[in-house]
Amino acid sequence: MAEDFRDNEARERFELDVEGHNAFVTYRKSPGAITLVHTEVPPELGGKGVGSKLARATLEAVRTQGRRLTVECDFIRNFMSKHTGYDDLLAPGQAASTNTATYKAGCFCGAVEVEVTGKPVFAGYCHCADCQAWSAAPINAFSLWKSGDVRVTKGASEIGTYHKTENSYRKFCKVCGGHIMTEHPRMRLTDVYANLLRGYTHEPTLHANYASKTLSVKDGLPKYSDLPADLGGSGETLPD
Repeated sequence: MAEDFRDNEARERFELDVEGHNAFVTYRKSPGAITLVHTEVPPELGGKGVGSKLARATLEAVRTQGRRLTVECDFIRNFMSKHTGYDDLLAPGQAASTNTATYKAGCFCGAVEVEVTGKPVFAGYCHCADCQAWSAAPINAFSLWKSGDVRVTKGASEIGTYHKTENSYRKFCKVCGGHIMTEHPRMRLTDVYANLLRGYTHEPTLHANYASKTLSVKDGLPKYSDLPADLGGSGETLPD
């Protein structure tokens, strides 16, 4: 087990320190049992395999403590589906695999590839001025995934990052300049651009930042002036 890994019972989480940053898995303990609730890896550590290292150390700690395991965390569940040697830790009636879909995306030249698992939390179209400038297009088709369900599988060293604000960390390939995704750390969500996801069917449910639109879209979907209340916006809607 890594020396920089610990069970912080005061905060009810397993912690891993890497390069001055703290990644963690929150849990609930009861006599002889543990439930893994949520995994969080700071965006600064993305693409470095920290999530997998943390998951492995966490499961080894569960084994050492002799607890029966229940998993609510999608990231841990996905890790276990690929590392079945930990299945014996599961409490009776628990299943490691969720049979969730996996989609892959890449940059323009193919130097960078990412993978997402499950389904997006929100999907729609964004009309904000920043997305227009970043994509050089009037509309960005977004799919927001839990950040723990997004993994860089190739070319992590080739990823560049630009953040105009702390709300959005935009990722691009340093080889070809192709755009890849935008991390939203405050929401714990990552936008992997829908047009890049191979085999993924975009099912939009809303338009965001419609007050900034340069192109009207009459499709019957809700048009939010900024963002839905669930995403920290005003929730105000506008006509088509």
